[in-house]
Amino acid sequence: MLRRRRPPSIAAFVRAARALTALFAAPIVGAVALAAAPLGRWAAVALAALPLAVVLVGVGPRVRLGLLDSPRPRWVGRLAAPLFDVLWTTALLSPATLVISAIAATITAAVGGAALSAAHVFEGGALLSATLAAYGVLVRRRWVRVRRLEVPLSDLPQSLDGYRIAHLSDLHIGSLARAEEARAWVLATNRLGADLVAVTGDMVSTGSAFHGEVVEVLAELRARDGVVACLGNHDYYDEDALCRALAEVGVRVLRNEGIVVGAEAAALFVAGVEDLWRGKVDLVAALADRGDEPALLLAHNPELFPAAAAAGADLILAGHTHAGQIAVPFFAERLGLARLSTRFQAGLFARGDAKLFVHAGLGTTGPAIRLGAAPEIVELVLRRA
Repeated sequence: MLRRRRPPSIAAFVRAARALTALFAAPIVGAVALAAAPLGRWAAVALAALPLAVVLVGVGPRVRLGLLDSPRPRWVGRLAAPLFDVLWTTALLSPATLVISAIAATITAAVGGAALSAAHVFEGGALLSATLAAYGVLVRRRWVRVRRLEVPLSDLPQSLDGYRIAHLSDLHIGSLARAEEARAWVLATNRLGADLVAVTGDMVSTGSAFHGEVVEVLAELRARDGVVACLGNHDYYDEDALCRALAEVGVRVLRNEGIVVGAEAAALFVAGVEDLWRGKVDLVAALADRGDEPALLLAHNPELFPAAAAAGADLILAGHTHAGQIAVPFFAERLGLARLSTRFQAGLFARGDAKLFVHAGLGTTGPAIRLGAAPEIVELVLRRA
């Protein structure tokens, strides 16, 4: 049994968010101060301090909304929080966009011979930051891609060649991703007509107030061999009640246990473990009832991959990372913010004969932004290697 890791406290999250925001917002403060300089010193100082003050005051409630979610007026999730996230991520992106603006200014000066002032560099960086933040929060976060990926597995029976799994992860249904938005994901998944639907945790934003919406949404998923799931770290709020409610609508949440799905000639052993941070992972118990069937393991946190591969799982499905939410376009599976915390950022990995697929997620945590790391629904097609 693997030892669980205690998550940081909410107060620690708020302190860290405020400190990072204040640090990263320096270029925006500089841009506003330079733009307002003609109005006089004190006016420039006041105008530069205003956006920083708004963000720092708003960070606490915004972080708590993500960590202690409960029903709020619709306008909070649809208008207030997204607009705040645009302002917040404008500040957080500003150091990177200032560097980009400085590089562009240097190239412009080298090519055209006209050097840009510091004010122009700061203002260009601020404009780019605001543009990317608005696009990432208001547009790209809601623009879900559906993709197909073939996964070669050693010793896969011929009868399972072409078996299709629709993989969802990290829905984070709550104030920011309500049931109506999640239903669009379900409809897109059902159109795939997969053999099995697998949901690898973080179905809820936080708390238990949105359990009803989660159950209503997942009850609409359809697949020939049913719907299976595991818990993520955000799901451990009255999780027993959540699992019972999901079981009543046909969604089997696997907690250190496994089942056989499919016909006898094309049977697949599907197991699931609890979350590495919040649950008690027991890979031995999860795989104990396995026969000769290939083993599919659902594990929210991809850091379990080495242990799961050693335990005999053939294919591990995970989520948790969101591919960093911000990544280099077209290289999200290797170059994104998630790289700072895990080796398994997103995409397909191999360890011996075992394979791991890390889903980029559908919802968000922290600032509700996606840049270069698309929310996705993935159809995994098993192939005989």
